[in-house]
Amino acid sequence: MAEERSIEFEIIKEPWNKYQLQDNSVLKTRTILKSVGRLIRKSKVQYLVDAQDLTVIHAGPNLRGDANPNQISNDEISRNMEIDDMRYDRLAQEFNEYLLDDGTKIKIHPNIICISRSSLKDVHGDPIYSVLSSNQVWIKPAKI
Repeated sequence: MAEERSIEFEIIKEPWNKYQLQDNSVLKTRTILKSVGRLIRKSKVQYLVDAQDLTVIHAGPNLRGDANPNQISNDEISRNMEIDDMRYDRLAQEFNEYLLDDGTKIKIHPNIICISRSSLKDVHGDPIYSVLSSNQVWIKPAKI
């Protein structure tokens, strides 16, 4: 029988990661650890990590346009891509670090896969971007 329980954790660091895009906009991403569970099954320990990514893009004033108050679907964004798979330079990228109450250490590293810009504008008149990313999770169990 499996035993699962929620694990408390301390945030060591959750930095913003920054990227300079080819259109001179700045992309900031941050992964927030929401919860960690520990599952024990037949003396094997597994950690269940639940995180959420935040993405902010500071577009240059030359890219701004008229505000669009309408809801825009992902399909519409995909059909209106202006620049696919943009080049970018990494300005700052670090691991997030956490310490669990059982002494286990977790590091999460963001990986940007693809950034694209549509011709559509959001409610503030900023261009709408599509960012595909993933997180690499590294777990170092506590020594028993």
